[in-house]
Amino acid sequence: MFNFGGRRPTPSLENHAQTVEQILLSLGVELDKARMNTHEGFGWRFMRGSALIEVYISQREEIGYFQVLSPILHLPQIGLLPLYRRLLELNLQLTNAAFGVYFETVYVFSERQVAGMDANEANSVIAFVANCADAYDDQLVNEFGGRLYNHI
Repeated sequence: MFNFGGRRPTPSLENHAQTVEQILLSLGVELDKARMNTHEGFGWRFMRGSALIEVYISQREEIGYFQVLSPILHLPQIGLLPLYRRLLELNLQLTNAAFGVYFETVYVFSERQVAGMDANEANSVIAFVANCADAYDDQLVNEFGGRLYNHI
């Protein structure tokens, strides 16, 4: 999904990737199955409850980023305007996460710079995104249609 221009990850990014892997191990994630091939940086994909979670450690213009995403539903064929309005309303209620649309799929996501981030914060962000995905996926599908996105 991401292309950051072919730069090699810095040692700092590697340290953050190791932190993420420790968190994932504590959650019972099998790292060999979760690791993703990314153009650069690091990525993992795993299930947490009914939510598919993607975690990325990457770099853009010398700045490292930590990103957690969860694709929750494929857009319905009709009724997009009410769905988009609801997503915008929900965005005002969320802290440190938001809904977005990418390639006909609704995501809940959080992104921040890795500078100053510790393991507790990274774990909290992963848990928060997973909880939001789990809380809103069925609700949005029931209200607006579409199809759940919950597979690897």
